[in-house]
Amino acid sequence: MKAFIAYALVVVGVPFFIGLLFGSIVSIPISWLLLRNMRISVTSLPYLEVCNGFIAALAGGLLFHLFGLPLGLPILIILAVWITFYFVTYDQSLRALFSWLAGMLVARFVAIRIF
Repeated sequence: MKAFIAYALVVVGVPFFIGLLFGSIVSIPISWLLLRNMRISVTSLPYLEVCNGFIAALAGGLLFHLFGLPLGLPILIILAVWITFYFVTYDQSLRALFSWLAGMLVARFVAIRIF
């Protein structure tokens, strides 16, 4: 039953919400500093979506850790499929999509060490 609840929370999007919330808390001040102090174009800012993907994957790992379940590859696959579905359906930037996916991939290796 714990596995069903944990996977249901991942499919519903709880890690994405956490990733967007806390990733924005990290990336918005960084973007302000970059735009104010450096000559950087606004089109380069979607690279900061790495923070959102990183925190979303860590939130998924933490969710499974709290339920006492092993952190497996299906979690990362579900997260990647959902974020890809969202970005393709709503015709979002591919640069931001790949930033999300890169952040989730890096967090996968970090989460294995942490949890």
